[in-house]
Order: sequence, then structure tokens, then C-alpha cells
Amino acid sequence: MFDISAALSGAIVEQNPEMFDGTVPNTEAGNLRSDVSNLVAEHFALATLSMSKEFKEREDLDFVSWAEDENTADLKATIASVYGEEGGEQFEQIWQGNHILAQSEYVVAAKNNDDAAKEEAENKLSTFADEFGMFLDTATEGILPAAEATELVNVHESQVLGTFDYYAAGDYTSSFDTFREGYAFTFDIGAGLADAIVTQHPDMFEGGEMVPEMPQTGMGGATANGISLQWMAWIFAGATAGLVGYFGVRRYRTRA
Repeated sequence: MFDISAALSGAIVEQNPEMFDGTVPNTEAGNLRSDVSNLVAEHFALATLSMSKEFKEREDLDFVSWAEDENTADLKATIASVYGEEGGEQFEQIWQGNHILAQSEYVVAAKNNDDAAKEEAENKLSTFADEFGMFLDTATEGILPAAEATELVNVHESQVLGTFDYYAAGDYTSSFDTFREGYAFTFDIGAGLADAIVTQHPDMFEGGEMVPEMPQTGMGGATANGISLQWMAWIFAGATAGLVGYFGVRRYRTRA
């Protein structure tokens, strides 16, 4: 879908250059913003899908968990392409510990009606927001301040948990609405991070220079030594459509 939007936006700008001050949409900086936003949005969709699958003990949870791991690998590769392998490793450690694992712990606590365990998981997610905010502040040399980054992450996590909480309570209408709100918000996160990187490293995005090539991990990039992005896009779109469709059916039934 991002390839389609790139082609469409390019055609519109070429047709109506006066509306866009002679600028073009398909630049290296624009591509970075699109790629980062895509990965963060994909993370949100997979996180909420994984939590609902785990709560219902679905047999295909392992597949969604695998997709989450691939998404993490792509995000790590993107960070490493700008900040080096050490930066990528630091990102992965922060991203996994008090984040991905904490979301799973929150689901288990909800299933067991364990309020203390839920609070502990929430505290871990809050810690993650602080740690990730500081990581981004340090990496971007303060261009994306820790307080601003932390606030973005906290809003994101509240939307992830809100989507799940409504789902677990059987309020599928509110869960669907929160999902859509949270998915849209991830593009603000992607834009903020990409803009900070471009501001910090303008030489990477000027003239004809290319953004450093992203390692192929299977989910990201044009093609990989195994699974192509196009093939994975169909699977991911089907999984997301299934989640949205399920919410849609439940919304209809609850209103009937």
C-alpha cells in the first residue's frame, strides 16, 4: 500500500506542481519518514493482534509472535543503518525487555484477574517509555528531546492497552475505535523520529545520496533472500483485516 501511495502522490504532485511549491514527494527524507512510519504502524497492529490472540489462546499466536520478531528486526536494522550496530543492539534491548515482554505479561495478568500483576506490567511499560525516550534523545543529540519522545511512547502504550482492555471486556466497538486512533497516531511517532534523523544527518538526504541500505531481514525491504515484502504484506493485511473484520462483526451484532 505504501508503494501505491508513493506512486499516487508522485502523480498528483506532477500534475499540480503549483499546489506544492515545486517540491516532490518521493525524496530520500520522505522515504525514510514513510518507512519508519510503516514499521511503527506495523508494530502497533501486531502488538494489539498478538495480545488478543494470547488472551483467547488462539493456535496462530506463534505466527503473530514471529511477525513481531521480524518487525523488531526491521526496526533494529533501521536504527543500526543510522547509528551503527551498537545503536541497533541498544535499541533491541530496550525494545524487548520492558516493552514486548511486558505486553504479554499484561495479558496473562488480565486472564488471571491479577490486578497487582497488571500494575507491575504497566510500570514496566512506563519504564520502557522513559528508557526509549532517553535513548532517542541521546541518539538524536537532543533534536528529539527525551520528554517529548517519552510522551509519544506513553500515548502509544495507552492506546495499545486500551485496545486490548476493551477487547477483553467484550466492548468491541470501543476496542475498534481505539485501535484506529492508535494506528493513526503511530504516524506521528514515525514522522517525529524521521524528521529528527534527517535534521541530525542532512548529508544523508541531500543531492542524489541514498539512505544507508537497510539489511534484509525478511519483513522489510523490497525483497529478501526468502520472503518478499509483497508476500508478507498480503499475509499481514489478511491478519489485520481479520482483526478489523472481527471487530466489525461484533460491532454490528452488539447494535442489532
